[in-house]
Amino acid sequence: MMRLSVSALLLVFLLTSVLPTVSAQKVEEISDFRINVELNGNAHIRYDITIKNLIDNPVVPGIGEIRLQKVRPLKVGILPIPFTERRMPVKVENLKVYSRDKVFKSSVVEKGDYTAIIYEIWYPVEPGKTLNFTVEYDADIVDSGLLFKTVTIPVGTDIDIKKLEITVNSDWNLCYADPKPSGSNPTWQGSIPKGGIAFYTAEFSVLPLPILPVRGYIVFWGSLLVIIVILAIIGLRRK
Repeated sequence: MMRLSVSALLLVFLLTSVLPTVSAQKVEEISDFRINVELNGNAHIRYDITIKNLIDNPVVPGIGEIRLQKVRPLKVGILPIPFTERRMPVKVENLKVYSRDKVFKSSVVEKGDYTAIIYEIWYPVEPGKTLNFTVEYDADIVDSGLLFKTVTIPVGTDIDIKKLEITVNSDWNLCYADPKPSGSNPTWQGSIPKGGIAFYTAEFSVLPLPILPVRGYIVFWGSLLVIIVILAIIGLRRK
């Protein structure tokens, strides 16, 4: 199982392998997993995935599922209210699942409070070989406000991810990222063992802010609230 989320978006990626009965051992791994998120307008998400067969028998990836769920707070106007998160499905458009010379069957199904992308790969991966494929779609996954927009990507897995690379691109200014990435369009690299999970967050602003140690919207709206309170106190004292 692989989980991903964008600003409280949750995506779960499942691979079901069809193969002969084997002893308890690692059957496959994700040798390379690249995530690219474009935040200009409606978010465009692309996964480039390489699955490697680790056993001496052919492996068929079979049916895969990606689950998407937004978790967003209630707002008063444009201000989010802390600890009021709601879970809801995600609108998905322009879905494609393909490799260099094949297009795989795929569909989108809304299931209560989440959306599922379902696809089928019935081509065998020979022993020691790899299968490269791409999942690509548009989705309303960005937590956007008047001056800020945020994407959070948790990645978890039930098989090893040997090489992970995540890049988030935006025409706005990067003002917060966790963990520390490289570049103004943040890029993270690493690996995740089976059963592990990691979180990657990037916040962008239309304002020319520097990279901040905390979320930019907290600094901006918090400072604005303090100024309003101070001005109100000054006004009351003058009366």
